[in-house]
Parts: sequence; structure tokens; C-alpha cells
Amino acid sequence: MTAIRVFILTTDGPVEVQRITAEDPGVKSVICLDGKAVALPVSPAYEAFVRSPTGVIESCFGHPAYRLDVSGRISEGLSWQFGVFLAHALNNTGRLGGEGADVAVLTTGEVDHDLNVLPVEAVSEKLMLAEPLVNELVAGGVATTVLIPQDNNASDAGGVSLAPVATVAQAFRILGLDAPEKSVPAHIATAAATPRRSAVPLLTIFALLVVGATVSWWLVERDRAPVASAPSTTPIIPVASVAKPPPPVAKPPPPKTDLVTTVIETRAPAGKSCAAVHFDKVQPRIVEASVANTGRFADSRARGLCGLSYRIVNKGAPVDLTVLAARGAQGVPAMQTKIFVRNQRLEKGSEASLNVTPPRSATPLRYQFLLLAETDLNRAAPAGVDPLPAEITVDRWRAIPAALVRDGLTVHRVTHNLAP
Repeated sequence: MTAIRVFILTTDGPVEVQRITAEDPGVKSVICLDGKAVALPVSPAYEAFVRSPTGVIESCFGHPAYRLDVSGRISEGLSWQFGVFLAHALNNTGRLGGEGADVAVLTTGEVDHDLNVLPVEAVSEKLMLAEPLVNELVAGGVATTVLIPQDNNASDAGGVSLAPVATVAQAFRILGLDAPEKSVPAHIATAAATPRRSAVPLLTIFALLVVGATVSWWLVERDRAPVASAPSTTPIIPVASVAKPPPPVAKPPPPKTDLVTTVIETRAPAGKSCAAVHFDKVQPRIVEASVANTGRFADSRARGLCGLSYRIVNKGAPVDLTVLAARGAQGVPAMQTKIFVRNQRLEKGSEASLNVTPPRSATPLRYQFLLLAETDLNRAAPAGVDPLPAEITVDRWRAIPAALVRDGLTVHRVTHNLAP
């Protein structure tokens, strides 16, 4: 059966559900970050979503405790519930996929106890932040579906039409899953099945006789009345799912690009200082790590860091490359920006280099690079980049990729965190 990747749309960008593991029923369910021993603050809400009687996961899938690993942080709120529910359903049938799967679904929405999909806030912002990922998936030949609550108004994400749903069952039909059926967990059913002694008082018997007489009278009167047609047993389906206007014709995604970014850290040998490195008194220690296209480097430590640079190598067809960079303290709403590379032609095998001054601050920093790859070599430099303000809000920085993707560019986001 086809494996499906599940992404949860958040206001920080899409987060992938990487793995779901059943745990001992005596422990609480947790959401962990990227396979690490880090429980996210949203874990108590996940526990309530899993375990009966508050939750729906246990009643639908039969187990009360799980560990769920995700690729990024999920803040407090309930819009993660729809994606998590679908991930559990796919995991239950062995269809929860990862990188390399041919199908992907992106979701946002709250799920109530009756398995309705309820509307959530900031859907347009979440879709805008997801456009680079959607563009990359579609360009890579991955069949991509974006599911949102039916009561949220939105049009498309990166040229991919949205599929609004009102219930989990509708989403299951889209994904080719059997409709979910809630059941009473075994430990609750056992308690409910315990027999009790009871006596039937005379008043109850009298009430039953009255009811019987009333039903007999109703049957007689019914035979006298005209016969009405029986109600239809056809399930009610929202009009939107029966006849929807054709989706707008989306622009074809740009040709796939293949850019590999490498971080190069220059460090002093053990027991030596950066001054000794700079004055060529000792040989530095060079540490490199690479990511392909969009990705995130493993966190680095600023202590002992003497030099920091990045190398971008084009492994595919020629592109005109522009690189925007932003640096900011984690949790601070403003970032400093810079254009490192401006419309530089990169043939296959050629590279561009970025040199960064290592931080001297004790505050954790985040570097983000937007690699803007133009495959139409006859087109002018991307509009909307100049002038780039020296300082920008985090929200405005996040909005840049969506506008450029709509303009036909391929945008790769590379992130690198530096701890003190």
C-alpha cells in the first residue's frame, strides 16, 4: 500500500510527523522533537487527545499511550489535532511514510469528540509558509494534498488546490482509508459490563402498560393516515464535495533545482585560542556538514568558533542565484538581514561562498538563508528583494518565500542555530 507523509501546518512552517511508537499504557503520551529526549510543551494536550474519556485516539485505535516524533516545534493550541489523527490512522495501517514516499498530505484543524474537523486560526499564514515545501514536493513528483477545515476560507497553496473537509471520515475517503469507528476501550467496557442487581417496582410496570397502550393507539391512527415516503438512507454529503467549481489553473512548478549547502566551521585545536589560529601559529580544525536544498544543520556551539562560512554548490542545471540571509536571537521578533549573493550565475558544478563573522554573544542565535534559484536565465533579477531592510520582523521574513514562489522562483530555506 502507498505510504503517505503527514505534515502539520503551523505558524512557524510545516512540521512533519516522523514516527509514532506505542508505549506502556501506564505512561503518558508525549510529542518529542526529532527523535531526541525532548518532550514538547504541547505533550499534555496530546495526552488528553489520546486517552479516553477526553481523547479520541484510544477509542479509535485501541491503545492509550504513544510517543510521537515530529521534525519541528509545535506550539500550544489545537490545530495540530487533525494531522496527528491522520498520522495515527496511517500508522495503524502501516502507511505512515517518510522521505521518499510518493504521496504527502498537509493539514491543519481541530478534531472534536465526534470526529468533526473544526476551523482554526491563521490558515492563510500557515499556507503561505508551506508554499516552499509544497513547491518542492510537487517539483519532486510527490502527489500532494492540502486538507483544511471546511469552515476556513482559503484558495490554494503553491498552486495545489485545497481539499476542505468537515469530518475526519471525508479526509479518510480522500486518502483511501477505512472510516474511523469509535469503540469503548476494553478497561472501560469491562467495568460497564459488570452486572447489577435491580428490582422493577410496580410503578415501572404501570408505566410500561401506559406506553404499550399509547403505541397501539398510534399504530391504529397510522393505518388511517396516508402513507408517506420513507426517508432517504443516503448519507448527507456537503454540496461542496459533490459539485465544486474547477480549481484555478495553477502555474506549472519551476524545474527542479539541486543546491547543496555546506557549513564550514574553523575551530581552534584543543587548548589553543582563536588568536593563535588567526596569526597562523597553529593549524585550525575544520568541521563541515552539508544539507541538500531545504534543510537544517545540526546546532553548533559558538564557543571556540574562530571562523564560519557557507558554500553553495549547484549540482543541477544552471541557475541564477540570489542569497538572502537573516540573523536573530531565538525568541526575538526582529532579525538583521543581508544580501550575500545577488543574481550570480551558477553553472553545474560551480559554487558560491558566504563568509559570516562568528558571534561573540552569549545569546543563542539563528541564521536563516533563503536560496533563490532562477531557472529562467533570461529573466531579470527577482523583484521584491531590493531594497531589503537591514532589520526585519520575523513575520515579514517568513512572508518573503511565498511571494517569490508565486513569482516562479524556487526557494530553499537553510537554517543553522548557534548555541553559546
